[in-house]
Amino acid sequence: MQFNVGGSQAIEDALKLVRKATGRSRMLAFQGGYHGRTLGASAITSSYRYREAFGEFADRAEFIPFPYPFRSPHRGDAQQTEDDCIAEFERRFEHEYTGTWNPKTGRSEFGAIFVEAVQGTGGYVIPPKNYFRRLAAICRKHGILVVDDEIQMGFRRTGKMWAMEHFDIQPDIIVFGKALTNGMNPLSGIWAREELINPGVFGPGSTHSTFSSNTLGTATGLAVMRILGRADYESSVMRKGAYFLEKLRELRAKHREIGEVDGLGLALRMEMCEADGFTPSRRLADRMFQLGLEGDLVIGSRTLGLVLDIGGYYKNVITLAPSLEITTEEMDLAATALDQVISRAKQALH
Repeated sequence: MQFNVGGSQAIEDALKLVRKATGRSRMLAFQGGYHGRTLGASAITSSYRYREAFGEFADRAEFIPFPYPFRSPHRGDAQQTEDDCIAEFERRFEHEYTGTWNPKTGRSEFGAIFVEAVQGTGGYVIPPKNYFRRLAAICRKHGILVVDDEIQMGFRRTGKMWAMEHFDIQPDIIVFGKALTNGMNPLSGIWAREELINPGVFGPGSTHSTFSSNTLGTATGLAVMRILGRADYESSVMRKGAYFLEKLRELRAKHREIGEVDGLGLALRMEMCEADGFTPSRRLADRMFQLGLEGDLVIGSRTLGLVLDIGGYYKNVITLAPSLEITTEEMDLAATALDQVISRAKQALH
């Protein structure tokens, strides 16, 4: 275990750990993936706009497609999407001319693949159930480590302690942060298999930050872990998430501009489209965002606002990450507010 200050710094530590363990500096990552904006972290983040102003990196990751059933060539068919993505990845190791693998030495060009079990900034995209298990098997066969970035989805956001637990694999390295201190103080960290991170391999001084393991951060982190240990958050988050997702499905049935709703625990998504239910509509999502901030939604005797977060490949996905303590009444209220915002936004754009 190694602690640092922010998520990007923890990703940097993971990159160093992979380089030390494998001797390789080339990485794999996903289209739509986000891992931070420091030099190393932005090199494995697929958005070029984070790198453009700072020159090309020789060790930039190679980005592979994430299994995104709603926007795959097999729209809505999760199994076919999974099969195609796995087949495309496997082809990298068929022969030496893929530029990925040397069958004579048994060595891959890549040290690790950096993954998010549920893509965060990419729009809370949830992969098919067996995808990561199949991907990890290919990676391990070819000596590629699996680094699980849980910075956005860890600490019960999806019900499980780590989102990757839903997908039945054991990563080689886990990177975590954000919710560890509930946003009260910067603290992040990495966990890795003992043979990768023990002091004899990754010795003292391999990484350091002035404020890593800072007193306030570690005290806050311990308090958060105690709170998480007091109740069955896995069951409550899954129950609440299922309820909220059903509310979103009701909205989708009412508004054809909602192309897809999905969720895993209390990480939920609502993809806004044109009236065809598929063409991405950033303008509708943006209008919803602005209307929510105006604070004049009338619900019963109350006048409220709605703060929305927008993500996704096309910046058209409303991503919902409410408090793990959200109540049924609050979810009902949120659904009513979303209904009003969608209706107003549609009217304003027509």
